[in-house]
Amino acid sequence: MATVSADSLQQAVAALNALYNAPSNSEKKQANRWLEDFQAKPEAWQTAVILLTNETVGLEAQVFGAQTMRRKIVDDFQDLDAEQRISLRDSLLTLSMQHKASAKIIRTQLCLSLAALALRMLNWERPVHHMMSLYGTSAADLPYLLEFLTVLPEDVNDSRCPSLTDEEYRNRADELLTQNANEILKMLVVYMENSGGDTKLQEAVFRCFLSWLRSGDIATSSLSKNPLLAFSFKALQMPELFDTAVDVVCELIYQTKDIEESMSVIEEIYPNLLPLRQEIVQSLEDENEENIRGYCKIFVEAGECYLSLVVRHTDHFRGIVEGIAECTSFHDLDVVPMTFRFWYQLADELRKNEEARLKYQDVYEKLVDVMIKHLHYPDDMDSWSAKQRDDFKDFRHVMGDVLKDCCLILGSRIPLGKAYMQITEAAQKTPPKWQEVEAPLMALRSMGAQVEAEENEVLPEIMKLLGQLPEHPKIKYAATLVIARYGNWTDKHPEFIEYQLAFISSGFENEDVVAASALALKLLCKECSTHLLNYLNQLHSFFMGVTKKLRGMDLYEVTEAVAHVIAAVPNAELAQVFRMFCQPIAQQLALLASKSTTTQEEDIPLIIDNITQLKIFFETVNPQVAPTEQHPCIPIVQELWPIMDSLADRIGAIDEASRPLAGCWRSIVISYRTHYAPLLPVTMTRLIKSFDQTGLGQYLWVSSRVVREFGEQNPGAALQFVEGLSNSMWQILQKYAGQFNEIPDVVEDYFNMVSDTMVACPREYLNNALFPTVFSAMVASMTLKEQYSLIAVFRHCRIVLDHLNDLQHPRDSPSQSPRLTVNEAAIVKAQFELHDTFVTQLVQGLVYSFPPEVYGDAIGLIKALAMFCPQESAVWYSKAIATMDAASPPEMQKTVSDFSAAAADGNWSKVRSAVQDFTTVYRRKNVLPRSRSGKN
Repeated sequence: MATVSADSLQQAVAALNALYNAPSNSEKKQANRWLEDFQAKPEAWQTAVILLTNETVGLEAQVFGAQTMRRKIVDDFQDLDAEQRISLRDSLLTLSMQHKASAKIIRTQLCLSLAALALRMLNWERPVHHMMSLYGTSAADLPYLLEFLTVLPEDVNDSRCPSLTDEEYRNRADELLTQNANEILKMLVVYMENSGGDTKLQEAVFRCFLSWLRSGDIATSSLSKNPLLAFSFKALQMPELFDTAVDVVCELIYQTKDIEESMSVIEEIYPNLLPLRQEIVQSLEDENEENIRGYCKIFVEAGECYLSLVVRHTDHFRGIVEGIAECTSFHDLDVVPMTFRFWYQLADELRKNEEARLKYQDVYEKLVDVMIKHLHYPDDMDSWSAKQRDDFKDFRHVMGDVLKDCCLILGSRIPLGKAYMQITEAAQKTPPKWQEVEAPLMALRSMGAQVEAEENEVLPEIMKLLGQLPEHPKIKYAATLVIARYGNWTDKHPEFIEYQLAFISSGFENEDVVAASALALKLLCKECSTHLLNYLNQLHSFFMGVTKKLRGMDLYEVTEAVAHVIAAVPNAELAQVFRMFCQPIAQQLALLASKSTTTQEEDIPLIIDNITQLKIFFETVNPQVAPTEQHPCIPIVQELWPIMDSLADRIGAIDEASRPLAGCWRSIVISYRTHYAPLLPVTMTRLIKSFDQTGLGQYLWVSSRVVREFGEQNPGAALQFVEGLSNSMWQILQKYAGQFNEIPDVVEDYFNMVSDTMVACPREYLNNALFPTVFSAMVASMTLKEQYSLIAVFRHCRIVLDHLNDLQHPRDSPSQSPRLTVNEAAIVKAQFELHDTFVTQLVQGLVYSFPPEVYGDAIGLIKALAMFCPQESAVWYSKAIATMDAASPPEMQKTVSDFSAAAADGNWSKVRSAVQDFTTVYRRKNVLPRSRSGKN
């Protein structure tokens, strides 16, 4: 271990003092960065020992010393030789004895250090027994021993150990945990039986027991008739131990989830659960939230782990379900969600067992009432913050899922009937409380997905009732959404359509209900489009009137509503109807497009809304038309094109307005595909012009779709189109040379487009003069830091390599046969040879600059390149590793050797592992400390 200079020690103490006492946050952050950086240095070993030995440095410094000791063992143990490891162990044991009565935070860190050392130091024989011999004979030392035994399983199972092979790790873990489990368990029983009234010792025993249970090293059979099981349930009666006992009981239940293997232990656990029902009832009366939460955790754990018993032996294990139901009825909505997964799991199992389903129907009937009660908005909602309102709205939707589970067990009639009766009774009160009407309406909405479209008993009465409810915006809003949810039912009951249309339409007169009305109209029209053809004229008049008052999402949903009905019109009549709805929008856009090119700011929202309406129409009205037949929508697109073309001249450079315009063009291309071919020339010209004038990525986004749809049929035109866009792209890249991070979205859209070009016409693309320039741009784009832009760049290179690897490693399926030749392979290989630093850039990016989200893509790219040219890739990888100056010669030699051998053997997963292992370790040891300290 490196020696420590007096200056280094003083700097560490000064940094700690600044961390805790500096007046400014910036000074504290700077001190924290320095300390984290210092912990990665070799002299940190000895510094930790000095700080822990010197009592005068203060608590904070000793805590830092203990934390540093643990971090060094976890991160850098492999850097120590055999003699240094023995010295470290002896020092750590001495320090532990010195601090066995120190502050808990120091004791815990030292125990974690000992646990980490016990795992890694293979020549430390029987470390568990060693610790027991040191600390197990004195009552005063027991807390320290229990702390070590508590953290040992957690640390062993969570550790990463670069110094151990997988086999060494498994053997050492077995030696430390599995081989000691029975002895530890017996020891804990002795400590508990002799603890008297010492609740602190009892809690320490429970925590240790819990840790070993969680590790899975205690055999389930050893729990049978074990006194710790009974102690755990008794501890639930002791406030000081309640929380710990809850965790232990839950873990005991979880460890016995294998029913067949654990039945003897379950037969001991279950009788101890039943008396807790009385505690739940008492806690409900006392409104003791903490106790209810604890008992709820226990019963839910039992319900989930013993689910098969609950279903197969309904009479005997019903108490678990009833206990969970009692917890679900508690008013605190932080407790109630703990039960939701169980109700879903139970309903799913009961659907498969008719006999059990019938026996639990009464529980689910009560659950319906409980859920509707929880759905009530409180009377003091006006005092809530916006976040509280949003959280409660989200929670109501989750509660709605439980109501769906109830419908699975009860069928729809009973839950619908309960909601109907509650609405009726609440509406008849004088005066009615809106919360009592709204909550069952919300329940009806939630249950919609489980209600059969053929239901004819309750829903007709509910629909009739909606128009008779008290006038209140919350009630109207909820009732409107009920109609929205039951569109599939209305499709089977068209006699209600006129009534529902009138009800929805009236909601547009109330600003608090407009959003619900727009959504309801959209869903009703989507589900009942064919029935609504009889109402086209009425819908047109309504559409023309209401859309003058709507903006944004409400306008878009109403537009989509009528679009669904238009889409149901027969092809022979479609053009006339479609034009009738589109024409007013087109006229308004024509007026806006004809204005001066100096765009008035107040026009932008209207332009966006109008264009978005057209986009919705073209996305939705997409009839099936044979390629040889005339498409009824294309003439309308042709009529609109001059308007959109003029509009592009006016607002094409305004990002927020040009995005929906580009989206509209893209939707047309996707919807009408081959029928759009006559408009391709003007579209390509417009996209090239707009991108050249603005440099905005949305035009590339549309162009990518054009290439995808038409590139394979007409590769010449597609490549000419991409070349035209690329000419503008090169100018942009030259303008931002070395600063591509300022235009990540444009780079992303461009590489997505050339990737689609490679997919559509690979041979033509690789033989085109464009490809070398794209390759150069790809190499230059490695400096990007935005993950999606980098992924787009990597994707392009990966698509090229995958096509070539299909050539060299043909797949079995004839449909996957490669379309490239050795000529294209030579073209691509020449580019990699020309840019022979490509792998170096990838490795340096993995180490220094790439965001973590793209590591897998970058390593996968290196692997694909190794598949394409294994010998050359090994050379390139060796050059890349040579630039990693902080790596030791053995580390460099090992990763290069592993890579080269794997590439030569065609073991591509090992190629990936070689790169991943090296870059991960290099980053942790050499880059992360530097980045924390702010160094480059």
